[in-house]
Amino acid sequence: FSLPAAGDARLQLLDVSGRQVMTREVGSLGAGRHTVDLAAGRRLWPGLYFVRLTRGVNERVTRVVVVE
Repeated sequence: FSLPAAGDARLQLLDVSGRQVMTREVGSLGAGRHTVDLAAGRRLWPGLYFVRLTRGVNERVTRVVVVE
């Protein structure tokens, strides 16, 4: 993902039911392109997930598929 500037930003991983699997504050990473390990050492079950990046009132959502 890419941030236009430093500031409050949150990355969330949601299952297809909308339940939060993981959340991480990422605004401190500053402006630019970033890569984040969504599993963060945990095992993610294969399936469809949604990743939501929220920065202020702006929000972006994309689908992610986990395969084994």
